[in-house]
Amino acid sequence: QAGDAQWFNPKFGGAGCKVRRGDLTMANTANGFVAEGEAYDKIVYVSKVRLQELKKKMNGKSKGADITSEDVKGLMYPDDLDDESVLIPVDVTGEECPTSYEDLIEKVGALGAVKAMVNAADFFEKNKKKFSTEQLPLPMTVGEWMSFLSTEEGLDEEGGEEEDCEEDEEVVRKE
Repeated sequence: QAGDAQWFNPKFGGAGCKVRRGDLTMANTANGFVAEGEAYDKIVYVSKVRLQELKKKMNGKSKGADITSEDVKGLMYPDDLDDESVLIPVDVTGEECPTSYEDLIEKVGALGAVKAMVNAADFFEKNKKKFSTEQLPLPMTVGEWMSFLSTEEGLDEEGGEEEDCEEDEEVVRKE
């Protein structure tokens, strides 16, 4: 199911931070966007500012008891942020991290989901030396990410994808 393979963009029925579509895994590197590689299978991108805010909530008076599923969604679906907002790579290798934020919340709750992403951020920082300089996943902006996904989806100014869908519908109607 596409939703299980696509993190971070509700447009794809996906579920959060994984910059992935179908069998496509992607990371922003010094060589640009890399769309293949086992090394990137456990790399996900989250909102830097929201991760910092939620980490403060976790360590605050409430100990994260006030963290909601909407907070997790905002962390992993930061499409409401401006184009210049920064997304950071995190490594979920050490986490039992389902591929959708809904599944993650169902499995470990909102606070557990945030803890998993904080741990994944720490894990990435400690283990990023496993990547060469050219292969290291780098932060990117929401705008860069959306641009990459638009390119991958084949969206163009003429609405090529919508036109294709309409043609498919016509074929179905004729059958």
